[in-house]
Amino acid sequence: MPCGVLYNLSNIIVDLNGTITVDGGFVDGVVERLKKISEIMNTYVLTADTGRTLEHLTDQLVGECGTKIHQLKSGRGDLQKLAFLEELGSDNTVAVGNGRNDAQMLRKARLGLCVIGEEGASIDALMASDAVFFNICDAIDFFLKPTRMIATLRK
Repeated sequence: MPCGVLYNLSNIIVDLNGTITVDGGFVDGVVERLKKISEIMNTYVLTADTGRTLEHLTDQLVGECGTKIHQLKSGRGDLQKLAFLEELGSDNTVAVGNGRNDAQMLRKARLGLCVIGEEGASIDALMASDAVFFNICDAIDFFLKPTRMIATLRK
């Protein structure tokens, strides 16, 4: 960054429901962007599979997009997401989400991005984030078009 802040990012974690999908289907344009971001970063999809759509989406997420999937167990999804982030290393990881169960992960990640999509976003996720987007495609483009990151995050 021109202001001297360094982001050495190698991982991106994205939430499934309400972030890269809406009502169980992919947000328009997200599959193509996941393919591109997976070429430059380790890409992980975390989900509690609230909409029970993971089985239907797995082939495309893994085979076509090159992502890795981590399904949460029942219970405290927020703590599981935070633990997954810490296992990867929070200093080199971006987290993207919209729900209350994403807030701790967003706060702890090197960069936390909140997506206010069609399913909305929790205030907790919004307040825990470094930047906010109305569409997941814009959030991924933040890394594919680096001048956007500079314009938003420089001091």
